[in-house]
Amino acid sequence: MRSELSEGNNKNILSLISLSMSLSIFLLIVNWLFKITPFQKLAGMPLLIAPFVGVIGFVLSSISFKQAPNKLSMMSLICNVIMFVLPFLYWILGTLIFGP
Repeated sequence: MRSELSEGNNKNILSLISLSMSLSIFLLIVNWLFKITPFQKLAGMPLLIAPFVGVIGFVLSSISFKQAPNKLSMMSLICNVIMFVLPFLYWILGTLIFGP
């Protein structure tokens, strides 16, 4: 009984770590775009880090999803895929709209 409970928590911990990584980078990107706080020292660095964090988070969440498919692991998978694609969309659309 006890080992099953701890095993389920370990699977959720991977999903939570993955989700928290993607959400923290997303919040840094939103802060950079809209200048919500005066902390702007990172400039565009969160946008450059996002694909790497997205890949690491995707690996963690896919491991969690293979062990125990649940809503949390599925949500972290989706968030990490979005976090991987978001900077490329920003760069491509920015170039198409504003030109070279």
